[in-house]
Amino acid sequence: MKKQIRNKHVLVLGSGFNSKIHKDKILKFIQDNKVVTFGCNHITNILIPDYHFHGSKKRWAKYGQFVSKKSILVISIHLPEKMIRKYWKGPIKKFKIRDRIWRFGSDNSNSKEFKRCQVYYKGGKMFGCFRDVGSCAIFWAYIQGASKISIVGFDGYTMFPEKQLKKKKVSQHCYGEGFTDGTSYLYSRKKDWDKYKTLKLLYKYGKKRWGFGFEIITPTVYEEFYNPSILKIKKDPNFQKWEEPTKKEYYNLYFTCMKDKDKNIKNFIY
Repeated sequence: MKKQIRNKHVLVLGSGFNSKIHKDKILKFIQDNKVVTFGCNHITNILIPDYHFHGSKKRWAKYGQFVSKKSILVISIHLPEKMIRKYWKGPIKKFKIRDRIWRFGSDNSNSKEFKRCQVYYKGGKMFGCFRDVGSCAIFWAYIQGASKISIVGFDGYTMFPEKQLKKKKVSQHCYGEGFTDGTSYLYSRKKDWDKYKTLKLLYKYGKKRWGFGFEIITPTVYEEFYNPSILKIKKDPNFQKWEEPTKKEYYNLYFTCMKDKDKNIKNFIY
């Protein structure tokens, strides 16, 4: 049965490792607040969401088979119908988004590269430099008329130190171990930097157009949006704080690490 989104509190469940660590707290929050749940990528090991989002060909090919029939599938227009129907025979909702990525020079807010990534909604399409389906889910919640948006599992790719990931004691995702994307830690820094910029623009646009922002309620490197008072999670000393790249590192993020170029670039979003 379709759950109403308009004027409802939406909880977006990203697939970060904190979704697994704090599963019990998250499930209690859902029960206590009667939220509408938006799940992203492979999240069914945590719960079956009301709306299940996919935006990456790579992720869908690997995890599309796990989407529950109890969920409403929301998928990117960039995924071919034939590919979707391999795993899904039911109705589909699609989100339209302009496929753009952050480029070198975007650290300057007055630059052309920064301005081309501005977030806005026009003609039924979402604009901005979105490379993860979780950010698309937040945007879609705004568009569908949500009255409040909370988020879990938006850890960032570098919340855990590289040494811990290599030992496979922790993961970048709730469904895998270590470097589940198969890319370098430096490239993970790039993905965090790009996503942080997009989240800031989306937050600003949400407040301007719909009158409210959003909050992340599990630990995250995107600390500007973190509200630790909701789930009352104790600070883990192993978690890393976000630090903006120095000029040298920023250059490396956009050039040196591209030698380890993520294969997902051609598959729309992570």
